[in-house]
Amino acid sequence: MFGVFDRYVARQTLVVWAGVTAVLVAIVVVNRFAVYLGQAAAGEIPGAETFVLLGLSVLSLLEVVIPVSLFLAVMLTLGRLYRDSEATVAWACGLTPARLYRPFAVLAVAAAILLAVLALYVSPWAKSTVHRISMQARATAQVSVMLPGRFKTFADGRGVFYAGGSAAKGQGFTDVFSALRSGGQTAAIVARRGRVVLTPSTGERHLKLDDGLRYAGTPGRLDWTVTRFSGADLVLQPPQVGGTSKPDLDRLSTAALFAQEGDDARAALAWRVAQPFTVLVLILIALPLAHTRPRRGRYARLVPAILFFIVYFNLLGIARVWVADGNLPTLAWVPALGFAAGLVLLWRQYGRRRILTGARHDR
Repeated sequence: MFGVFDRYVARQTLVVWAGVTAVLVAIVVVNRFAVYLGQAAAGEIPGAETFVLLGLSVLSLLEVVIPVSLFLAVMLTLGRLYRDSEATVAWACGLTPARLYRPFAVLAVAAAILLAVLALYVSPWAKSTVHRISMQARATAQVSVMLPGRFKTFADGRGVFYAGGSAAKGQGFTDVFSALRSGGQTAAIVARRGRVVLTPSTGERHLKLDDGLRYAGTPGRLDWTVTRFSGADLVLQPPQVGGTSKPDLDRLSTAALFAQEGDDARAALAWRVAQPFTVLVLILIALPLAHTRPRRGRYARLVPAILFFIVYFNLLGIARVWVADGNLPTLAWVPALGFAAGLVLLWRQYGRRRILTGARHDR
C-alpha cells in the first residue's frame, strides 16, 4: 500500500515527468516540422501531409523520449527533496532506499509496459505509415507541380508534359499532351485524361493516360504510326537503384520481424525487446546517482546523469551493430551491465544494511 510519502513523491515525479516530456516532445516537433516544411517548400510533399507526418514521426520517437524524460524527472524530484532537506527529514523518520524506490518502481513498471507497446507495435506501425504516406505524398507532389497550362519536363529532359485543365476533385488532368524522345524517335501522345501514379515498393512514377492517340516516328520522315488507345503508361521516374530489395527492418511489424532470418533481423528484434528494460535500468541508477548533500541544488547531479544516459544508449546502439554483424549473440549484456552498475552504486552509497535500515544517509 502507498503511504503519504509514497503518494507525495509519485505526484511530484508525475508533474515533473509531464513537464520534461512536453519540453522534449516540443524539441522533436520543432526539429521535424522544420524538415517537413523544407520538403513541402521544395515540392517533395504536399503541405497538407505535413502535420500527419509530423504526428507519426513524434509517435515513433516516443520510445526514446519516455525513458530519458522519466529518468530526468526522477533525478529532478530527488534533487528537490535533497535541496529542501525533505530527504534528510525522511531519512531521520526511518525512510530507507528500498522504501524510496517504491513510488519510482511503480512509475517505472508503468513506463516499461508503455515502452513495450510502443517498441513492439506502435513505433513500427508509425514508421511504416510515415514511409507509405511519404511515398504517396511525393507522387501527389509531382502532380501538384504539373500545373495545367504549363509545360513540365521529365525523363531528364527527354519528355515534356502539358495539361489543359484539372480533373474533378483533383484526380489528375484533362486534355493531356505528352512527348518523349528515345532512340532517335519521337512519340507524341494526346489523351482526354491523365494522372501520376507511384509504385511505393520501387519509387517508380508513371503517367497513366486514358482515351487518346499515340503518334510515333522520326522527325523529317513520313512513316509515322498512329495508335488509338484506351489506356497508356509512361515512366516519369525509373526505379530507385538498390533501395528496395531489402526491407527496412525498423518498419516491419514484430510478427513479420520474427519471420525474418539473419543477424540483422535478430538485432532489430533484440533492440525492441531491450527498450522496456532501459527505463528499469535508469530508475535503478537514479537513486544513488541523485544522492547529494542538502541545499546543493536540484540540478547538481544532472550532468553525470545525462552522461550515463548517453553512454548507455550508445552502448545499446553499438551492441545492435555487433549483433547485426554476427559478432555478438545478443545485446542483453547492455541492460545487464546497467543493472550491475546500479547495484554497485547502491552498495557504495548505502551498503546492504543501510539500503534496508536507512541509517546515515546524509553523508
